[in-house]
Amino acid sequence: MKALRFYKYFVPTALLLLILVLGSPLLFPVRADNKSTSSFAEPPQTDPNSALSRGRTLLRQGHADQAIGYLESALNLFTQSNNSRGIAAAEDALGDLYMIQGQYHMALDHYRSAYEAFVAGRGRDATNQTAANSVASRPGSTASAATDTAGSAAADNGFNANLMLAKTGDTNYRLGHMTEAGTAYFAMTVKKPESAAVKTTRRLGGLGGIIGGIQTGRVNVGVPTDAAVGLLEAGKELEEYRVAIVYMTFELGMGRIAFANNDLETANKHFQNALEAGSGALPVVAKLGQTRRFRAAARTSLGDVALRQARYKDAAKLFTEAATGAQKDNRLDLMWPAKRGLARSLWMQAAQGTDSKAAKMRDEAVAAYREALKTIETIRAGSPRAAEPRTTFLTTTKDVYDEAASALAEMALMNSPAGSSSLSGKAFDYAAESFQISEAGRARSLLDMLGEVNAQITEGVPADLLKRKQDNLDRQQEIADQLTGISLSGGQKEKPAKLDEELEKLQTEFDEIENQIRTSNPRYAALTAPQPQTLADVQQKVLDDGTVLLEYSLGADGSYLFAVAKSSVSLFKLPARAATDKLATDFRAQLIPPNLQRRIVGIDVAEPQRGLGLVQGPSENLTAFVAASHALYKAVVEPASNMIGDKRLLVVADGALNYVPFEALVKTTDGADYASLSYLVKTNEVVYAPSASVIAAIRGASLTAKGKGILIVADPVFSSDDPRAKGSGTAGSSVETRSIGLGLVSAIQDVNGPSMPEYGMRVARLAGTRMEADAIASIARGGGNQPEVWVDLNASEDSLRSRDVSNYRVVHIATHGLLDAERPQFTGVVLSLVGNKANDGFLRTDEIFNLRIGAPLVMLSACETGLGKEKRGEGVIGLTRAFIYAGAPTVGVSLWSVADKSTAELMTDFYKRLLSQDKPAAPAGAMREAQLAMISGKKYSAPFYWAPFVLVGEWR
Repeated sequence: MKALRFYKYFVPTALLLLILVLGSPLLFPVRADNKSTSSFAEPPQTDPNSALSRGRTLLRQGHADQAIGYLESALNLFTQSNNSRGIAAAEDALGDLYMIQGQYHMALDHYRSAYEAFVAGRGRDATNQTAANSVASRPGSTASAATDTAGSAAADNGFNANLMLAKTGDTNYRLGHMTEAGTAYFAMTVKKPESAAVKTTRRLGGLGGIIGGIQTGRVNVGVPTDAAVGLLEAGKELEEYRVAIVYMTFELGMGRIAFANNDLETANKHFQNALEAGSGALPVVAKLGQTRRFRAAARTSLGDVALRQARYKDAAKLFTEAATGAQKDNRLDLMWPAKRGLARSLWMQAAQGTDSKAAKMRDEAVAAYREALKTIETIRAGSPRAAEPRTTFLTTTKDVYDEAASALAEMALMNSPAGSSSLSGKAFDYAAESFQISEAGRARSLLDMLGEVNAQITEGVPADLLKRKQDNLDRQQEIADQLTGISLSGGQKEKPAKLDEELEKLQTEFDEIENQIRTSNPRYAALTAPQPQTLADVQQKVLDDGTVLLEYSLGADGSYLFAVAKSSVSLFKLPARAATDKLATDFRAQLIPPNLQRRIVGIDVAEPQRGLGLVQGPSENLTAFVAASHALYKAVVEPASNMIGDKRLLVVADGALNYVPFEALVKTTDGADYASLSYLVKTNEVVYAPSASVIAAIRGASLTAKGKGILIVADPVFSSDDPRAKGSGTAGSSVETRSIGLGLVSAIQDVNGPSMPEYGMRVARLAGTRMEADAIASIARGGGNQPEVWVDLNASEDSLRSRDVSNYRVVHIATHGLLDAERPQFTGVVLSLVGNKANDGFLRTDEIFNLRIGAPLVMLSACETGLGKEKRGEGVIGLTRAFIYAGAPTVGVSLWSVADKSTAELMTDFYKRLLSQDKPAAPAGAMREAQLAMISGKKYSAPFYWAPFVLVGEWR
């Protein structure tokens, strides 16, 4: 049986981000300081509680490689004292850490260990409770408090054991181990909650009798009163809450398993059970945020079942009920999946007809999509509720943007004259709305990607607001401790209803703090609350008479190309996402033959070429290359050829199109060799952008490079046994002592393949980048510039983060870069892995956002791309967008890494043109001229050598 994400349904609503993205709730209270200090520089911990708290804080702040030392220390200390609950706490925290870092197998080991520790603790607490009961039963005994404590501890451990089983199931699901996932879920202890009607006469078990006794004045002297009654009431309420959410979690989880297996009748049954449990729960439980979210998930999932069964009319009815229920529950943030489902149902119904009724349904579908998007935009990126879209429903926010953009694009084509791609009137209005939604979706996908690794954008944020924001999240973490019961403090538990009420206030406060941050920092506001440009804005602010925008929107049913010139707009329908992605990957496979793919991890070599096996040239199967290149050209560029002519192309790609150079597409199949092919670059300059809105933002910020400084970072030290590391005095504190960094391991496995080992990896040295750096420095000096070269241990993350890098005209980084399309959150640049005091050496996308580098041209000359099952554009988009946010108006990035000699020739020619004292060229123009020269030179005329570099951002 397939198992779906399980634990995501059973933590409290406002804590999803903290549990799934920031890590599961703490076992100990946390007082987070807001310093970003490293575990490498701080003394060893002797108090396990403090170590765990510090590790959790660092993990919550996105510093996983610093957190791991504290968490491992806490585990060791708890183990030494044989504290089973402490052991479970540390194991759980480490599991969360490895999950965030994409190391699922290691996370699984820690969750299993945490489960075993919780089970051991539950057994021990049950024994203690039996003993306490025996003592309490004796005449005159005052041991009832001990009995209550032991019973509460046993219940806590039982609940937490369920949590670990759920996490184990989820992790196995992510690994594709469906049998193991199902086994974990079935091992959970689940009890069906009694309905409110049944409970009416008994009022939370024995509590009704106590209250009745108080009301009549006949209270037994052995019954606690006043504060004790409140404590018992809170405990009973918490117990009922747990029973309900565990049951609903189980039913939703099993429903998802059945849904994934296409066993829709079984799925429907489970979703119905979850809905009934949430709707019939005790009022005090039914009104809690988590229960309300469960109800919304159950209702929406019932609609998803009907939608998959093609019962579109029934699906529309169910989704309407789900939206009404979310509104009644006052959870408007949970309404968007129902509105999206309603829109999809109506759209599919309309596709079955051609009359006016179908047209009306399409209009209603578009209106529902608009409402769904409006709701999504109210959910703050980075807030605890921002995690809920990817952890609650069978659909994602990206689905809403993609489907809405596609629906409106289709409406535009339906309203345009037959045989015409040019837009005007109502067709233009629909297309304009589709374009703006597509732009907004790109921005939202990037924010969601950053959220997956707890990224916190702190650059330019006032310190007081940053502290208030962190304190707010810390308090939500403390509430997580109380609601889930995994606290060793033994303190008095508050009622879930009271805690839930405080969570609502904290979430409102969080939104207010975010608004203040955005007001104080326009750059932060542009990133976290982007205002996408309209088509008219793009025509006015971005394009000139010599530039045409090609913006792609790939969808499951169909894809669309917006071709936008200064005074005209055309829209073309393209093959669906799967077909377009295949054309792109087929083209890329011909660009980069397997024997030329550089190894990132392997034997440390110092050959005159990058990696191994680069002696041979590209495949001489010219016919296969031409066929793949021309097929992609015909599919995604040729439809707009009449608008393009010889103009500059501004490409905003989507999916796998982000990882291929349009310059190397051939317009015809003519040509006897690589040099004579009709490459697009021969007639058109090509530049790229994460979105058209980003170009407008760059110009609005007036980013211009100043001075004559050129910074070149190259040939880092990747291994502590590299001779260059001797005498550093810091190799022992490097992350190298634990193999290499967690995120880097995940990125390498995604780029090089899952067969790469998790331990013992050695990142291959790029000795040729030293020659590249020397050549660029020489050219810079010849042009009257002032080059500065950082190599060896100086080519480090510490250097980039701690030194002033705000006054350079160019920043050239020649080292391994990893563009991860499968899990783009692990995209980054590998700097020195030895000698860092405060960083791990893998400069990831989320960390680049917090750099401040002035306004240089940034060039990344040795990047490698990993295209997995998913082709998410956020890999390259996120990396380039991060450097743009940090200040760079233009970013050059290689989509693959090639031999040193050809790279040196291309870079030398590029920088000669860029840094010329007589006629300095703009970056895009300099790159194109250098590429054309290499093609005409024939020695390196194959695109493998000249086409890897693409320029993203401003072209002026």
